Amino acid sequence: MGRIIEGFWNCKYCGSQKIKGRFRECPNCGKPRDKDTRFEMPDKITYVPEEEAKNISRNPDWLCQYCNSLNPDSVTTCKSCGAERTSENLDYFENKAKLEVKESTLSSYSNDSFSNYEEDSSEKDDDDNYSDYYNNYSSSSNSSSSNFFKNNWKVLTGIPIILALIIGMIYLFIPKEQTVTIDNLRWERSIDIERYQTVKESDWSLPSNARLLYSNLEFSHFQQVLDHYETKSRQVAKERIVGYEEYVTGHRDLGNGYYEEITSQRPIYETYYETEYYEEPVYKDVPIYLTKYYYEIDKWLHERYVETNGKDKNPYWGETNLSKNERVSSKSEKYYIIYLDKDNKSKELTIDFESWKKLELNQTIKIKVSILGTCELIE
Repeated sequence: MGRIIEGFWNCKYCGSQKIKGRFRECPNCGKPRDKDTRFEMPDKITYVPEEEAKNISRNPDWLCQYCNSLNPDSVTTCKSCGAERTSENLDYFENKAKLEVKESTLSSYSNDSFSNYEEDSSEKDDDDNYSDYYNNYSSSSNSSSSNFFKNNWKVLTGIPIILALIIGMIYLFIPKEQTVTIDNLRWERSIDIERYQTVKESDWSLPSNARLLYSNLEFSHFQQVLDHYETKSRQVAKERIVGYEEYVTGHRDLGNGYYEEITSQRPIYETYYETEYYEEPVYKDVPIYLTKYYYEIDKWLHERYVETNGKDKNPYWGETNLSKNERVSSKSEKYYIIYLDKDNKSKELTIDFESWKKLELNQTIKIKVSILGTCELIE
């Protein structure tokens, strides 16, 4: 059996509060506990001494059907009116359940009655109900919000820092507007020339368009192969039960002014170690030899660049003068504006050709400059 806790009850006659459960009558007005009495647990739990607890019944009080007084289970006649206890007398819990059913029925009847009220009265009740619901909801919401912020403050305080970093990165990559005066214009053009030529290569496979010169068996790589097993030991942690401990899972209303704690048992474990033997595989590196092919193959490979540049408005492509086995692989071009910053230092930015060709020396323009050194003309 669990330890005993003394509860309390309130007197409905004189309004006395938190009367100790040991008292059957109110110390203030002398009225006994009756059918409306409800026992409650104290806010601060104090256990009844063990010797005293032995004399406390675990059975609920019973209700006198004549005077509605609650009596201890140990007596067979009502202490208030002297009536005999019979099988028809309800105990504390039976009486409590009966009253709850009655209250539920009355509540349901009252709700049905409200539906017959006049429309304006109904609307007023709806407003009152809504107001009560809103107040209860607000109180619950505020409590939930408070608990949420209390339990997650570390996460919440970190969010502004993360947001600030994200905004800072976005701001960094947003093109910035500037007004500059063009000091010079520059352009670059390049043509990549490839030549079809024969090269010698080697590989572990022979391409379909290659001409084999010779092949040879050569070392390719090492491969791990199981050689043997070694017996080794290790300490393995295990757990075992060394006893049990009791812990409180709740409290039970005894229906007589006292409560009893509900306990359960859980095992106590200890960690111990055992030596475990196992076989560990040991591998060795075995060299692998494969056939390597040496061959000739014809490929288009980079040969040279034809580059042109200038600080004027007349860009052009250089003469390629291709020989028989040459071809143009690709072309690239870049266009720049050069200006002086506020410290009179020369700065250079790339810009697209269509914008570049519209510009003139000493022209003042508005541009959007990116972190990558490119700019866009603002019309």
